[in-house]
Amino acid sequence: MPRAVTGSIYTTRTDGFGIRWPEDGREQRQAGFRTRTEARDWFHQNVRARLRRGGPSATITFDAFADLYLERWGSDVTARTKTTVEEWLAPARTKFGAFTLAELEHAADDIAGWRARLGSDDRKHKATRALRQVLAAAVRWRYLDTNPAVTAGRNPQPRAEEIRPFTPDELAAILEEISPADQAIVTVAAETGLRTNEWPASERRDVSRTSPPTIAVARRYAGGTLTPYPKTARRVVPLTPRALDAIDRLPARIDTPLLFPGDKGGHLNLNNWRNRVWHPALEAAGVAKRGPYHLRHTFATEALAAGVPLIVLAKWMGNSTDVLELHYGHVAKDSMAGAYALLAERSRVIAGAAAAPNEAKG
Repeated sequence: MPRAVTGSIYTTRTDGFGIRWPEDGREQRQAGFRTRTEARDWFHQNVRARLRRGGPSATITFDAFADLYLERWGSDVTARTKTTVEEWLAPARTKFGAFTLAELEHAADDIAGWRARLGSDDRKHKATRALRQVLAAAVRWRYLDTNPAVTAGRNPQPRAEEIRPFTPDELAAILEEISPADQAIVTVAAETGLRTNEWPASERRDVSRTSPPTIAVARRYAGGTLTPYPKTARRVVPLTPRALDAIDRLPARIDTPLLFPGDKGGHLNLNNWRNRVWHPALEAAGVAKRGPYHLRHTFATEALAAGVPLIVLAKWMGNSTDVLELHYGHVAKDSMAGAYALLAERSRVIAGAAAAPNEAKG
């Protein structure tokens, strides 16, 4: 077993004391202590445990670590996602940027106080979520033993935005205002619940015509970047007859593997499509303006109303049941009556089958 590092005490020019120790191939120092014992106690509390576990130095500032995290994590996400997290992280960097990770690990009370003064529930949630995300990486990478943003307390999800699904009549009116290719996009999005960064990345090979027919969700396209989902995050969504018919009606193209390509065969620019096709269609159809993401809300609402169990819908949509409960809980409760009717009908069928032999004997 290697010898434990204990640190070496030295006298500073101000008649105080400091302590030095080897780490990461360099000599590290901390000064400003009034006594040798104070220096030794600080070392035992802040350094010795880290050296024992072999982790990297927690003397890095939170601001520097945030840059390191964004560099590593940001290489695997879209530019838009990275920018969003940077914005959410800004309040924490302003407040705690000069803290070392070692100092921040023992500052759960400071974090709780900072969060309480952030303003709106939405800002509190997003800023705390970003801080938790970065410090969780510090724990995974062994800079820290615990995540102080978690120790600071709960980070409740704010009330969800109003869900405004499209009615069948509204969808029919919208479809009348757009081309057949755009009709396929709207129909498939409303019948599968694919996200607005998922259906632009769908390819013909993702469609399976087995029983039941399905579409695989294997990648996303946003901000000009195509990102494959890891296999563990991929999912398969059933295609209703309407969705499959919409796909079959798409004009055949040999210049692209995409289901819903742009004019030149490349990935569709969602912003352009939203401004040039979607919003004008809503205006012409007399439908209240809202984004194409509400087609996903439409799918979820219709599925729950049809009696699809929440846990099944969560798998199809790539969400947790908690998230669906937050957004669609009222719809799920309303669908309980329909689910009970199905169960009651099954009970009557079983009771009737059991009674039939007795009636025959009589």
